[in-house]
Amino acid sequence: MLLWFCFLQVWSKLDIDYYQVEQWVENLRKWICLTIFNRLNCEIVEANKTLVSIGSEEVQIGEVSLSTIKQWAAVKGQLVPKLATLLPFLELSSNQEYLVQRLKELGSGGCMSAFKWNGGGDFKGKPWEENLPTDSAIVMHLLCCYMDLRLPSHPKYPDGKTFTSQHFLRAPAEPNLKDRKDHLLLYEVRIHPPHYNIVIDDTVWIVKSGRNNLFHAILLFLHHLKTKENGMLRRVSLGLSGINILWVVDT
Repeated sequence: MLLWFCFLQVWSKLDIDYYQVEQWVENLRKWICLTIFNRLNCEIVEANKTLVSIGSEEVQIGEVSLSTIKQWAAVKGQLVPKLATLLPFLELSSNQEYLVQRLKELGSGGCMSAFKWNGGGDFKGKPWEENLPTDSAIVMHLLCCYMDLRLPSHPKYPDGKTFTSQHFLRAPAEPNLKDRKDHLLLYEVRIHPPHYNIVIDDTVWIVKSGRNNLFHAILLFLHHLKTKENGMLRRVSLGLSGINILWVVDT
């Protein structure tokens, strides 16, 4: 197993300088904010409006528990079709009030200016606590859910989580690197403080810890797909003709 231990080693091996990576981080933050957070927040607002219009004002996303929303959707989901799409995004935390509040905060401003990599926002007048998800965990979860929606379904993953199942490894699990030549994983090493690495084939790429760790890991993932896989992920284009995320790593 080969390990690249340092941020400078990782990017210098790819012949990419620090200033280029900093621009990519800004690009990625903008893409995530506009493509995922803003759309998700709008869909939550629309779903809540629809719930009120059909007489179910007691069921509001961000005000009731996730189990309540799931139970309602199981019985009357056809009345609010968006709920089926929204539910996976909401599954990260049992504290729905905090989660929806934080989605709004992170989605404001266009570049996730409120982002705190190892913490989150105040909640009910109190500072963030570890029982709440970190902003890094929220961003990674939303990215995985978004990619799940964009990749074609696979019979091996009937829950619809094709991307999450194939390309995300959640702590405390560790990657199996033996004789693997088709690995491409966003690898969550730990939750507190959050840290992510990348697994490519049988190699773990160690990403620098700290405030941009999450974004550097995602950028390495995208850079590999762009340069080694012709911008494709499971027959889905990540370029202009598809998901349109590869522009964030343009040189």
